[in-house]
Amino acid sequence: MRYPLMNCRSLNTVSLLLCLSILGACQKWVDHPAKSLGLTSKYCNNPAAINYNQGYPGIEDSTVCIFPSEPFVGNYRFRDSIYDDANVLSIGDSILFSISKESRTRISCNDFCASGNHLFFSADRYYKANADSLLFAGAQTMCRTQDTLMGSLLYRPADSSLYIEFKVMSDTGIRTHKGFAFKR
Repeated sequence: MRYPLMNCRSLNTVSLLLCLSILGACQKWVDHPAKSLGLTSKYCNNPAAINYNQGYPGIEDSTVCIFPSEPFVGNYRFRDSIYDDANVLSIGDSILFSISKESRTRISCNDFCASGNHLFFSADRYYKANADSLLFAGAQTMCRTQDTLMGSLLYRPADSSLYIEFKVMSDTGIRTHKGFAFKR
């Protein structure tokens, strides 16, 4: 059966009008705020934060975000254990030092060196802070200009302590400093 040309045009027009009316009847989805759903817990929606999406579903609130540098901040006591090239242990001094926040991911270790040099670290969301690379890959000047530091701090949330492991290369050899520092 053959349709005359005029009927095809009117059929196309009717089809087009029908499609437009169906599309016009659709509405965009509107997400209802968490409060209207009875949710009261707050959560951080910033991927750079340690507690990203903890407490979801809830009410998005940037004031509950904890950034990588924040858990490290505080005053610590460290009993230094020093290993030389031959892996011989010698007990170092007890060191009192503080850590302060420089940015969301950067911290500075103050008073660790008697010379007054600050040590800088970059923290990640997994509670680890690595020595900033000021000289070359992963190393920076430590307490003396002849000393180069490579190492990390590992924050332990269970007891608010730090596990410290520093490898110090100097004109007298390589020494490794290891141990735990506890918040005071």
